[in-house]
Amino acid sequence: MSKINIQGTVDNIRSKSNVYTPLIEAVVNAIDAINESKRIDGEILIKVKRLEQFEFDNILPEITSIEIHDNGVGFRQKNRDSFDTLYSLAKKSTGGKGFGRFMFLKYFSEVKIESNYKEEDGSKWSRKFLFGREDEIIVGEKNEPNDAKNNSTIVYLNHLVKDRSFDKELETIARKLLEKLLIFFINEKFPCPQIRLQEFDGSKELLLNNYLTGDNEIKLIKTLKFPIKGTRNVEKTFTLKIFKIYYSKFDSKIILTAHNREVVETLLHTYVPEFVDEFYDEINRDGKLLKKNFSIKAYVLGEYLDSNVSLERETFNFDKEKSDLMYEISQSEIEKIAAEKTKDVFITDVKQRVEKKRQKVYSYVNDVAPWHKTYIDYVDLTSFSYNSTNEKIELELQKFKFQQEQETKKEILFFLNSSDKSDLSNDINSILSKVTDIGKSDLAHYVCNRKVVLDFFDELRKRNEDGNSNLEKEIHSLIFPMNSDSRQTSYEEHNLWLLDERLVFSEYVASDRKISKKSDALGEPDLLIFDAKRSFRSGDNEYSNPITIFEFKRPKRESYRQEDDPILQIGNYLEKIRQGKYEMPDGAEPIKVNDNTPVYAYVIADLSDKIKQFAKQHSLTSSPDGEGYFGFHIGYKMYIEVISFKKLLKDATLRNKIFFKKLHIE
Repeated sequence: MSKINIQGTVDNIRSKSNVYTPLIEAVVNAIDAINESKRIDGEILIKVKRLEQFEFDNILPEITSIEIHDNGVGFRQKNRDSFDTLYSLAKKSTGGKGFGRFMFLKYFSEVKIESNYKEEDGSKWSRKFLFGREDEIIVGEKNEPNDAKNNSTIVYLNHLVKDRSFDKELETIARKLLEKLLIFFINEKFPCPQIRLQEFDGSKELLLNNYLTGDNEIKLIKTLKFPIKGTRNVEKTFTLKIFKIYYSKFDSKIILTAHNREVVETLLHTYVPEFVDEFYDEINRDGKLLKKNFSIKAYVLGEYLDSNVSLERETFNFDKEKSDLMYEISQSEIEKIAAEKTKDVFITDVKQRVEKKRQKVYSYVNDVAPWHKTYIDYVDLTSFSYNSTNEKIELELQKFKFQQEQETKKEILFFLNSSDKSDLSNDINSILSKVTDIGKSDLAHYVCNRKVVLDFFDELRKRNEDGNSNLEKEIHSLIFPMNSDSRQTSYEEHNLWLLDERLVFSEYVASDRKISKKSDALGEPDLLIFDAKRSFRSGDNEYSNPITIFEFKRPKRESYRQEDDPILQIGNYLEKIRQGKYEMPDGAEPIKVNDNTPVYAYVIADLSDKIKQFAKQHSLTSSPDGEGYFGFHIGYKMYIEVISFKKLLKDATLRNKIFFKKLHIE
């Protein structure tokens, strides 16, 4: 007799199995044995044995061993020989691969079989053996005459291996078994035997069959058939069985089966987003209308699946996404059609969810993201998740916008590259319309962001709940990122428009950052920092190009020393620039400034008594609204304005007000 390396075979199992896999395998074998006996009073008893320890604090001991009893045909000689043959073909007609029993040894240290059976000649026998781990499958075998009245087989799965564990509650185990064995309970060819799950001491017992009767925790609600044409135009027929499962909270799934066993499962909402959440039935109980939640399991059966299942029954030989000449239909093709058929069964619920999803998306666009209004009516919402967050909705809309942009670019390039543009004249308006819609969306998004910035700026100028004012750096960062300059910061990343729209297009902006590579004993102050200096300059390094300097003070600040005079600070900084102490950012030459170079200086601060005093000392004129000062400083030869935070916010809001009204966000 040939020998095999059994332990090596077990160690090389790479399937996505778990501790329930050998138990399912044993139960299915028991069902097959009962079906082979053709008896209608088949019974399977699953007994769980726990660690021998006292139960405390209602914590159940771990399960260590399991026995599976059945009253099927038993281990006749041909069944014994099949068990002793690797990859046996004895159960090929029912999908047996001759390999599943090796899962027993993957999860249990000892596997033992005892069987009382009657041979075809009427003789009665008792067979006992162990599942070997070395080079023989059957070891320690005893086969003796027996006068037992009925056939019986017990599979002992003893000593669960280390680091593996079952659920402790009997109800949980029963439901997990039921979900994997569900197809057998509605088998059209053979009645399902009674399957009982029991504590080893008999203290508790559950009948799995009751889950499909009794309280109707599982309902088969629809059985239908559907065809699919393969790549060679040959039609394959599949059967779809759709269940409602009330007791278990899990995502609704499509399960592809082979020979009544689950092989692969896929979330239904992969194909129909509206299946992402549980559904519910309304039931009348004692005059009260209650909601009873359920999930959906849609089982797909068919000869095509039976013929192409892998050895370990964890996948199929055909590709998940693509079909070919050898395997005519892919997994996703089958699942997609099964999902659509399932959707048809629950079409009323699905339509309600589609409408709720549509309302949610439109509400988001109307209330939060009006920049999408120009094309929202053209967006296909089918792929949108039913319970999408605003962030996910925005992501999907951005994807649509990007796709539209790419398609429009292709159309424009095609038009421009066409030698005969007369044939395309009718398409010009359509192309331009798409470009305009995309532009409207971008502009609306930009304007909405401005509204958010203004609201945030308004909050920053107020006191916090602890009575303290916000720091200069917080307003600084809102207007322009600190420790950065315009070579690193795009116009979308700063908010210089709060100060002046023209500054958005400045040639160079330095924020809390040295612009000069020159080093001298005096040191080089940062140009753009709170309580220090800011410089904005347009164009090339020419004497005629203006310089704009901003000086910020902390909101609500009251106390100033004479040396804190912001106008003097700007003036001193300007003098250093005129003395040639600062170079252009690339260090090529000093910044060109003379007495005729236009210089604009701005102080942004709350108008405390001290700030008002500084303004009067420099002969500045009060603005008509009383929220600032302005004038030309003869000594420093610069135009100077002092602007309160209130005025800054008011003026920026007024400049943008018409855009806010057009978008209905104010």
